[in-house]
Amino acid sequence: MTGAAEGLAEGDVSTMRFNFPFVEEGRRSPDRPPVLLQAWREALEEARRRSEGLPIAAGGKSLGGRMASMLAAEDKGGFAAGALIFFGYPLHAPGKSDQPRDAHLPDVTVPMLFIQGTDDAFARFDLIEGLVRRLGSRARLHAVKGGDHSFRVRGARRPDAETGKDLGAVAAEFIREVLA
Repeated sequence: MTGAAEGLAEGDVSTMRFNFPFVEEGRRSPDRPPVLLQAWREALEEARRRSEGLPIAAGGKSLGGRMASMLAAEDKGGFAAGALIFFGYPLHAPGKSDQPRDAHLPDVTVPMLFIQGTDDAFARFDLIEGLVRRLGSRARLHAVKGGDHSFRVRGARRPDAETGKDLGAVAAEFIREVLA
């Protein structure tokens, strides 16, 4: 995500990053959703305070993006961000594509960008394509051909920060377009 933040900054999009409490405490297991959603609320409130009235977009890698989308679905018209960017949306657990984590997404009213690897074990690509189609004009998909959940492509020796920077640029272009 450091590279993504750099790509966003080079695209004239400021970023504010935060960690969930379990990460700050050095734990491997995520907190329960109410704790994660509260962390997002606090981060968005801080972003709003710092933004001086400029538009806000929310984005995250995997669980972070999913929790942002759950908050957006819950808060509907009161959601503080005008767009969502998912860096590897975790549509399902690996090997459990029959248990999608998308029931809340039709309730999200802001534009969404799914940046997704085509070989992501957490999101069978045909299922992501179908989801984006069902969400209609609110959703877009940017595919990373051969990319896994971390956007690494088998056989390619590319630094993660460089890949992140390129994907941050994709996100910046989307943000500028939908929040202009």
